[in-house]
Amino acid sequence: MNDRQTPSRPILVLDFDGTVCVGDAPVWEYAEAVIAGILDAGSAAAVDLDASLRARLGAFLDGEPGSPAYIDGYAAVAALAAEHADDDLLQSAYQTSRRALAGGTVAVSAPDGLAGFLGSLGESVERVLVTNAPLDGVRETLAAIGLAGSIDRIVTDADKPAGWTTILPQLLDGREPSQLLSVGDIWGNDLEQPLAAGCVTALIDRFGHRAGPAHLVAADFPGLYDGIHRWAEDPAGFAAAHEPAATTA
Repeated sequence: MNDRQTPSRPILVLDFDGTVCVGDAPVWEYAEAVIAGILDAGSAAAVDLDASLRARLGAFLDGEPGSPAYIDGYAAVAALAAEHADDDLLQSAYQTSRRALAGGTVAVSAPDGLAGFLGSLGESVERVLVTNAPLDGVRETLAAIGLAGSIDRIVTDADKPAGWTTILPQLLDGREPSQLLSVGDIWGNDLEQPLAAGCVTALIDRFGHRAGPAHLVAADFPGLYDGIHRWAEDPAGFAAAHEPAATTA
C-alpha cells in the first residue's frame, strides 16, 4: 500500500471583470443606470452631467492622453458622478448592470485564446475565479463567453482586497506561496495582498498606470500566457528567478 499523497496542484487565481470577462459594455450599462438615477432625482445639473459624464468616460476608456488615472471604468463613473449620486444610487446602478449581464443583454467576451490557454493548464493547475461580483451573472457570463468548462472553482462576493485575509489561506491550504499565481487588472484589489504574502502575480495593465509591482505585466491577458505557462511548469523555480517589477514582462 502506498501512503504517499499526490501533491496538490498549483493554483491560478483569476479575476472576473477586466480579466476573463472583457469589454466596456457593462461599464456603460452602469453609467446609464447612474445617469438615469440622477435624472429621476431631478437634479438641475443632470442634463449637463449626462453629456459630460459620457464624454469623459469615453475618453478614459479610449485611453486618451490626459485622462485621470481611475482604477477602472466603474471607478471612473463613480468619480465623475460623485457630486450627484450617493452610495445607494451607485449600488443600485451596479446591481442593474449585473442583472443585465446575467440576462445576456450586455456584450462581453473572453480574451483571445483564453479558453484554449486555460484548457492547456487544466491537468497541472487548478483554475479558480475570485471576484467581488455577486454570483448572479457570473456563471451565465462564463457560459456565454465559452469559459464554463475552463474554471474549476468560483469564489464570488470576495470583498477584495480585505477578503484576501481569509481567502488566501484557504486557497493555499498548506502550499508554498509560490504555488499560487494571481491574475488581475486592479493591482490594489487583485495583486497587492497575494504579492505581500509571497505569491506570484500577473498584472493586466490596460491603461498603463503601473499601479504597483508584479512578476508579470502586460497590456492584455494574452500577453501573460507565456509567462504563466513558465510558472505552471515550475512555480518555485519561476518565483526564485523573477523579481516583481513594475515593467512589462
